[in-house]
Amino acid sequence: MSQPAPIFFNPADYFTYVLDQEIRDAGMPGGYCGFALHLAAAPDLERLQQRLDLLVERFPVASARIERLGKRHAWRPSGQRILLERHRCETAADEVAELQRIQLLIFNRPETQALTLHWIAGSGGGILLLNWNHPLLDARGAKILLDFLGSERPDSFKESPSLIEAKLAQWSLWKKLWLLLKAKRHNNQANSLDSCLPTQVEQGPQTLGLKVRCYDVEQSKRIAKLAQQHTGMAGRTLYYLGCFMRAMEMVGPPAAKAGYCIPYAFNLRRQNAPTPVFGNHVGCLFARATRRQVQDRRALFEHLLAEHKQVVRDELDFAYLPLMWLGQWLEPAKYAKFLRKQHSGGELSSLWFSDVGDLSWAKNGFLGVPVTDMSMMCWMTLPPGLAMLIGQVNGRLTLSYNYLSPAVDEAWLEAVIARMDAELLESDPG
Repeated sequence: MSQPAPIFFNPADYFTYVLDQEIRDAGMPGGYCGFALHLAAAPDLERLQQRLDLLVERFPVASARIERLGKRHAWRPSGQRILLERHRCETAADEVAELQRIQLLIFNRPETQALTLHWIAGSGGGILLLNWNHPLLDARGAKILLDFLGSERPDSFKESPSLIEAKLAQWSLWKKLWLLLKAKRHNNQANSLDSCLPTQVEQGPQTLGLKVRCYDVEQSKRIAKLAQQHTGMAGRTLYYLGCFMRAMEMVGPPAAKAGYCIPYAFNLRRQNAPTPVFGNHVGCLFARATRRQVQDRRALFEHLLAEHKQVVRDELDFAYLPLMWLGQWLEPAKYAKFLRKQHSGGELSSLWFSDVGDLSWAKNGFLGVPVTDMSMMCWMTLPPGLAMLIGQVNGRLTLSYNYLSPAVDEAWLEAVIARMDAELLESDPG
C-alpha cells in the first residue's frame, strides 16, 4: 500500500519549524501553542469525538507527522485518529486554580502528536484545551479549526493553497528581489538596536507558567478607545506593544540594553474567512524603540505609528515573504541564527507576541455551550522566555502571559503585569 502524498511546508511553516527546533534543542517540548476555552457546561463529548474523526478524514494533515524530504520538510498524513483526552478536576476548594494546574500539566508534558484535544471537567463546566504544534497551523487557523469542530455546517470548511505562495506567485522575479533587499535592510536595522530582555538566563531546565489578566467589558472598551486615540490607523497591536515596552521599562528590564524589539505577525487570511484551515499564512513585522523613546508615552506612540506608516509605504509588510521563501532552503540552525541573533550576538526579541483578535462564538456557543472565558499558551525560546498572547471573548479583553520558570522571575513579572494595567487603562499605577 502506497504512502499518502506529502504536504510540503510553506515558507511560514518552515519559519515556525525552525523556532520549534530551537525550543526542542533547549530541552523543552517544542513550538506548541494552546487555546483553552472555558465552557459553562460539558459539551457533547461523543459528538466532539465524531467531529475529530471527520477532521482527520477531511483534513488528513491534522494527524500527520513531519518528514524531511531532500532539502524540504513536509507533513506526511498518518491516518491516526485524534482521540479526545478526558481529565477531571477533583478538588472543590479552588477549582479555578486546579483547572489551570491541570491545563499546564498537559501543556508541559512531552508530546509526539501535532494536534491534541482535551476536556478538563469541573463541577459544572470545564476547559476545552486545543494544543497544536505551530508548523501545523497559526492561531487564526486554530480558531477556524475550533469553528469546524463546533459547526452545524462542517462541509463549508475547505482547504486551499498557501496564501504566501499565492502572493509570491503574483510578483515578478524583479519585484521579489526588490522586496528581498528591503527586508534585509529592515532586518539589519532591527539587529542594530540591542534588545532589553526579561531574563539574563539562557539555558537550564524550564517549565511553562501562565498568568491571565482578563478585563471586564467597560475596561475593554476603554482600552479600545485609547488604542484608537494613540495608534488608530495601525489597529490595537501597536498600542499593546507600546504599553508593554513602557511597563517593562518602568519596572526595569532584568537584562538592560539599548531598547526594545518585539516581532509581531500579520495574517494574510481575510477576516472571518473559513479557509484555509491548516498552514501558517503570516508575515513578520517589528515594533522597535530606544529606551529614551519608551520613557515618553506620547512620543513612543507617535514613533511607533510613524514607523508603521513607513512600513506600509515601503511595502515592508510583504517584504518578508520573499525572505521567508529563501530561508526555507537553509538548515534550521543557520536560519535560526539569522532570525534570533543581533549584530552583538544577543537575542533579537524582547518578547514573543500574538494578537488573535476577536475569538467570540455565536450565541449558541461551542456545540451549544456558552464560552465564558479563555486563555492562550505557547512555548517560546530562551531568551526571551516570555510571551504575551492577546484575544477577546464576549467583549472582554484577555492577556495571557506565558513565562519560563525559573528563568523569568515571578515577582518581577507580577510587577510588570500591574504596570501594564496602568499603561493600558492610562491610569495611575499607585
